[in-house]
Amino acid sequence: MLAPMTACTGGGEPTVVGPPAAAPSPPKPHGPEDQAVEQALRVYERYWRISEEAAASPRGVDWPTELAKVMADPALSAYIGELANLASVPAHSRGQYGRSPKVTTVALAPPPRVVVIDCLDATNEHLISEKPGDGGRSLDHPDQPKRYEFEAQIVRYPNPDRWLVQQVQARLEKPC
Repeated sequence: MLAPMTACTGGGEPTVVGPPAAAPSPPKPHGPEDQAVEQALRVYERYWRISEEAAASPRGVDWPTELAKVMADPALSAYIGELANLASVPAHSRGQYGRSPKVTTVALAPPPRVVVIDCLDATNEHLISEKPGDGGRSLDHPDQPKRYEFEAQIVRYPNPDRWLVQQVQARLEKPC
């Protein structure tokens, strides 16, 4: 980072001049595919934020309503089932996944769809027991991979016009 440069006049002070200003780069084209990617990635980030909050407190909020803001079936029903399972154990998730999402496909034909492949790193994400007398114990499965590929398909729904995570697939057999 460059330190701020100043120019002084009068009083015998030297003038300090910085490097010449770089010409502004021309704006990137912003077509329909770029807009689709931006909107889908924004929903994908919200999906992760809400789903991690839900896993951390599976009995805490009306999660089906919150999740429906960023998900559609079949992903929505599957995740609500996972939350019900967590609540019944009882357990919760602690920590967060490391992620590095990359868009692999953009299809604008109806219904518009963006496919994201992510590399999930579960090193800092743990399943924690809430059973009386057993609370705080890790329930992590020792054979589950810590880094694996995750695919999400985000689809644009017309009524109301919004993007939703429609399908997700954890590919535990595909390390990344």
